[in-house]
Amino acid sequence: MKAVFEQMTRGSVPYTVQSSVLRLPSLNEEPSDLTEDRNNTVLISYSIDTISIEKGDTLELLIGLSSVPTTGLQYGDTVRFWSSASKLTLEIIAGQRFYPCINENLEAIWKMAPSPSDQERMDHLARAMPRICVVNNDGAPPGSLLRDFMNGLADFYIRSILNVSIPTVKRGRGPTKIDPSMFWWEPHFAQDDIGKNNLSKIKKKLDSWSTPLSTAFSERPFRTCFKLGPPEGSEEVWSIRFYLQSNEDPSLLLPAVSVWNGRKKKNDLDPKGILLEDLGRASRIYPVLERCLDRSCPSEMSLTTEEAYDFLREIGPLLQQSGMGVMLPAWWNTASSKIGVKLKVRDQKGISSRGHFGMEGLLAFDWSLALGNEDISRSEFERLSKMKVPLVRFKGQWVEVRKEDVEKAIDFFERKANGLTIAELLRFGSGMDDGKIGLNINSIEAEGWASGILGGLKGGSMIERLKVPKAFKGTLRPYQERGYWWMVYLKQLGLGACLADDMGLGKTIQLIVLLLYGQKGRKLPSLVICPMSVVGNWHMELGRFAPTLKVLVHHGPERKKGRTFVKEVRGSDVVITTYSLATRDIEDLSRIEWENVVVDEAQNIKNQDTKQTRAIKSLQGNFKIAMTGTPVENRLTELWSIMDFINPGYLGGGREFIKQFANPIERYGDYERSRVLKALIQPFILRRLKTDKSIIKDLPEKNEMKVYCNLTKEQGTLYQAIVDDMLLRISESEGIKRRGIILSTLMKLKQVCNHPAHLLGDRSKLEGRSGKLNRFEEMIDEAMSEGDRSLIFTQFTTMGDLLQPYLREKYGKHILFLHGGTTKRERDLMIKRFQSTGGPPLFILSLKAGGTGLNLTSANRVFHFDRWWNPAVEDQATDRAYRIGQVKNVQVHKFVCIGTVEERIDRMIEEKKELANNIIGTGEGWITELSTEKLKELFKLDRSAVLED
Repeated sequence: MKAVFEQMTRGSVPYTVQSSVLRLPSLNEEPSDLTEDRNNTVLISYSIDTISIEKGDTLELLIGLSSVPTTGLQYGDTVRFWSSASKLTLEIIAGQRFYPCINENLEAIWKMAPSPSDQERMDHLARAMPRICVVNNDGAPPGSLLRDFMNGLADFYIRSILNVSIPTVKRGRGPTKIDPSMFWWEPHFAQDDIGKNNLSKIKKKLDSWSTPLSTAFSERPFRTCFKLGPPEGSEEVWSIRFYLQSNEDPSLLLPAVSVWNGRKKKNDLDPKGILLEDLGRASRIYPVLERCLDRSCPSEMSLTTEEAYDFLREIGPLLQQSGMGVMLPAWWNTASSKIGVKLKVRDQKGISSRGHFGMEGLLAFDWSLALGNEDISRSEFERLSKMKVPLVRFKGQWVEVRKEDVEKAIDFFERKANGLTIAELLRFGSGMDDGKIGLNINSIEAEGWASGILGGLKGGSMIERLKVPKAFKGTLRPYQERGYWWMVYLKQLGLGACLADDMGLGKTIQLIVLLLYGQKGRKLPSLVICPMSVVGNWHMELGRFAPTLKVLVHHGPERKKGRTFVKEVRGSDVVITTYSLATRDIEDLSRIEWENVVVDEAQNIKNQDTKQTRAIKSLQGNFKIAMTGTPVENRLTELWSIMDFINPGYLGGGREFIKQFANPIERYGDYERSRVLKALIQPFILRRLKTDKSIIKDLPEKNEMKVYCNLTKEQGTLYQAIVDDMLLRISESEGIKRRGIILSTLMKLKQVCNHPAHLLGDRSKLEGRSGKLNRFEEMIDEAMSEGDRSLIFTQFTTMGDLLQPYLREKYGKHILFLHGGTTKRERDLMIKRFQSTGGPPLFILSLKAGGTGLNLTSANRVFHFDRWWNPAVEDQATDRAYRIGQVKNVQVHKFVCIGTVEERIDRMIEEKKELANNIIGTGEGWITELSTEKLKELFKLDRSAVLED
């Protein structure tokens, strides 16, 4: 539990562990999450360890939770519920909808004053409150629980913003807490009341002031509404008319004249009293209203154009925040009411030395001032800008013209006489208001390739359909061809790309085709930076699909450095290295001018502040590509860091991005900021999902792939010691004894490829000691973040015994494990749990016990952690998920350690598939019949097996 909490908070939140009594749904007197047996589920109290944190940390933690949880974690219903409640609380605070009061204990507190829309969302939340929240709070009504929680957070957060402590003053027999900030409303209190600590009197006065505010929204069926009307005819006299407006149906309006002429019915609310009370309250916000309050029955008042402009820009929003209705002319806050700019991009004006444009390439453009869609001449604008009031009538309609904004726009475009950059064009096209112009961009017209970029390349009409290079030894699916064309197109423009397809859609293959593009004329090498766990995979895939490319794997203590390294690279087409070595050898890597710089698993550069990220971003390349199935894992700043690698500076600096996008979107759910960010990044991120119907029909029903892993140093040392011992012993043995030694050695080598602790059996720690486990964890992280459920097959029960507690501790989830010792009852219950909605995400099975006879179609991923070297047996195991009833594509991952016996046997099977049944149909016994020389070749450890990292 502690490990999961620290993973979720990245260790930044202090906490204590304490024992608490909670009532949990239970089946057969044990906590249960089974949904099919809900009728038999009862609530039982348990004493369990819980995490306790401070109130301030609670708010920050819940608000900071992204919709995409920390890799490998899945938030429970209660966490998601209270996170939503916290974010709504912050929205209400940000809207200044709160007020001071004194509670029944005579304690000064702040409370929310939710608007009708706020209250509607609170009601919706209350109806969605998880049942466990209610039963552990003595059955209190959900609405009351939610309101108390939100008010408590609001009070704490407002105090923290104001930095106000709560002093204690004496009253009667004991001390009472009162907040001095309550007395900012000094006109409502007499100084002697404060001095004498007459809290009861203060409370009464404060209640009389705050009661209308706190009750107007939720208890009244109607509210006072102010409707602003423009001048009629040639006279510039505006009007505000007063109404009572229905809270339930805002379109229902009762004019103030009708209110004054009406009669109050017995036991009904007094409309006249409410209207007068609201007008008095509104006059405190808008003193101009006092001009009409001396009348007996005020129903409207006149305004000058200057007063009307103040009402439109400032007073109206303030009255709305105070819970009153405001109706403004329909043209206000539309593009037709404001001076804007029209842009027309003509052609490229500046081209870099390599024929690419890049983010700073210049585009020639024309611009003009516009009112809506109608152009306005410079002379007309100058006439309008000389008006005393920014609200002017133009060709029969009212327009807001602020001279300072337009002067800023003219100055900006005069400075941009040489052209706009692509980055600026995209920012303007997205609607991003960065304050550089000061006016609305009413329209942008672009031609050619610029039009395609501006449209986010949605239709792809500007992208050239290219032939797959002849040197590529494989077949691309249609969506993979489109990915290849897309990357070439951006490369030609000098713009970076992020290939963010789902796991299993073939990102590596698409990138290999790109590396082959223009191979004949290429003089510069390409650099691939990836985690150590996939170096082997890259090497194997390049050799398989692009055998004409000369590949250099840069790793190990004997790797070349300095001038020798430069010379070695010049003879290569592709250099593969790891993130840690790229950081360590950055000086050597920076000596090279790269054609392509590729970062695979690009989430490794998501932290902008690390030495690793800074080093990799400093590398120079004609084309930069980021590959990742999870462009955002926890925070939007991760997306910024990846974008800053492929197109530096495009989204501004890190702090600027946090201010403009990360905070508004993550903390406040700002839809408009989300829309702008999506428009900005859309041209440069290609994201296809397995759930997309256009992709699904291109995929096979079962997609198998090899996952190539390296050994750690510890594994390599153990592996070599086992091989040396075997060769010494079999030289002195024969017959059954020799076969026994070989089979025993094979088993030990498999175990050491799995994990040193598997071989040693010492229950030592697992983390960081196995290349196979490292890669397995990365893939499980991604699978769980996508909501996929997985079967994990191993032929060793002992390996399952190691994996189950390790994965349970890492992910905080119940992990199933079926093996030969599992009883029939336990087996049936495991299958039922896994197949149920919301069941465990991971199911470990020993190959013999779980490889046949089970229906586990809830899983759409299958991991073969170690290999049985019998395709038929492995296929049977895979078919536990790939069978009738499966509605998703099944991804099958088979792990192979390169440079070891695992890779060589796998290669033999692939080369002799037509003879597979004859060669290995009886398992692994055929290996024992090999000669000593062939055994040496089969079992030897290649240098490529172990990576220094």
